[in-house]
Amino acid sequence: MKKGFTLIELLVVVLIIGILSAIALPQYTAAVEKSRASEALINLKSALQARTLDHLQNSNEWTSPAQDVMELSGGHWKEDGDAYCTNKFVYAFDDGGTVTAIRCVPNTNSCGDCTNGTEEYRMDVYTPYTSAAWRGRKQCTCYTDIGCKVCNGLVSQSFELKDER
Repeated sequence: MKKGFTLIELLVVVLIIGILSAIALPQYTAAVEKSRASEALINLKSALQARTLDHLQNSNEWTSPAQDVMELSGGHWKEDGDAYCTNKFVYAFDDGGTVTAIRCVPNTNSCGDCTNGTEEYRMDVYTPYTSAAWRGRKQCTCYTDIGCKVCNGLVSQSFELKDER
């Protein structure tokens, strides 16, 4: 009698490994993206506090460019100072007090330009000084399946979900 495995037994093992990896890989991708979103939430909170403090110090006016009132690391400021870019997110600051983190599809992030359907999701946080309809609100808009998984996870943190798929 020969020792070893038959071809059928080896194929069954390969099939089982393939099925397990097909199940695990999407879950791993979603978990990695959720951790990236956690990093963005920390930066959003820091930016929101800096913008709010600047607003209060300047007689309720949005006078200072965002890059003058906050320090962020791991990226660079766009030339006009209204966006901060990392390899994972673009953080945008508008004159109305909204702070936004935009996650572009990997390899398409060109600092502030996530156009032509390259956004996966975006998180908008509105300061207490924005218009009454948006005051203090948080919204996560998703454009892809992975983005929607991330946004669904943020619902428990008082984010409103907007599905744009």
